[in-house]
Amino acid sequence: METTVTLQPPFEFYLWVWLFAISALLLSVAFLLIMRHFYKKAQSQVEATKEGPVFIQPSQRVVTNAKGRYVGMIQAVLADYNAKKITKRDGYQKLSIIIRGFVQETTGINVENYTLYEIKGLGIEKLNKLIEEYYVPEFAEDNRATRMSFEASCNSAMGVIKTWN
Repeated sequence: METTVTLQPPFEFYLWVWLFAISALLLSVAFLLIMRHFYKKAQSQVEATKEGPVFIQPSQRVVTNAKGRYVGMIQAVLADYNAKKITKRDGYQKLSIIIRGFVQETTGINVENYTLYEIKGLGIEKLNKLIEEYYVPEFAEDNRATRMSFEASCNSAMGVIKTWN
């Protein structure tokens, strides 16, 4: 009995392999695009919820009371400096603490541990100038602060506090 066998070409499923590969590639690209979309959405939500400084608006009475109290504190530090109870550097450090406390009480922003760069980022021009003025004598060696007048610095700090709104 004679049988005939017809052989199939060796790559009969060649087309199916290509279709599978292309569809797998398209599905991968679609998956990556969807994941990228959700990642960007999550990133924008994280950036939107990052805590930045939140300014509070205290009552005028609170600000007025704070002004009087902090001007008195500066006058006490100036009196200690004039009586030679504290050094110029100590005076500048106390003056910086007083100014930072005033800002926290009147704005709600705790700037106690802020660097000069971070304070400048707040955009409070009066505070920028004061802290920049105190930065060198507060942290530098005593001989670098000899050119600065502590009394003038105290007067400018009191002026800023008195005109704060």
